[in-house]
Amino acid sequence: MDQNTIMLIVWLSVFVLALIVEISTDMLVSVWFCIGALVALGVTYIPGTPLWVEILVFFAVTIISLIALRPLAKKLLFRNKSQTNIDEIIGKKGKVIKKITELDNGEVKINGVIWTAMKMADADEILEETVVEVVAVNGNKLVVKEYIH
Repeated sequence: MDQNTIMLIVWLSVFVLALIVEISTDMLVSVWFCIGALVALGVTYIPGTPLWVEILVFFAVTIISLIALRPLAKKLLFRNKSQTNIDEIIGKKGKVIKKITELDNGEVKINGVIWTAMKMADADEILEETVVEVVAVNGNKLVVKEYIH
């Protein structure tokens, strides 16, 4: 076999291996190597191209595609990963319906739904009928503070 045939096999192998790794993950790990391998495979067809040029093209295209395309690919591929409903409640206002103390969680009603709530660590107890704002979610409990207009 001549050197071009060997390099065709090498670049196809790199492409297939990188593709297998990429398919087995969902993190955009090796698709960049696939792109570099395909371009290097194309360079192999240019007569008289030395091996070092093919390798240089492979690494250059891989690095350039990683830097240039990864942010765009992540934005497009992962844009549908939305926040859960619980994350959207942060910043909402509600009314305390069961007093929140240092030792006991209370209850807060927000948009007609009753949530278990705890106060921020440095806050005083929060009495019933007090308007509160959700500042965080801790497990399945809301962390609230008294809302000051």
